[in-house]
Amino acid sequence: MPTDMQYKDGLRKDKFLNDLVIEAIKNNDSQKALEYLEKDNERIEKALEE
Repeated sequence: MPTDMQYKDGLRKDKFLNDLVIEAIKNNDSQKALEYLEKDNERIEKALEE
């Protein structure tokens, strides 16, 4: 079970990524948004493997 600090750290990472994706979409840069999402998916897959 993650601690409260680990949980909040995860939320901060998620918020940072969401902000990047939102900014890319606002700038009509769907390729960049896709790259951010793919990179985050890799991060999640690694975490699930541990």
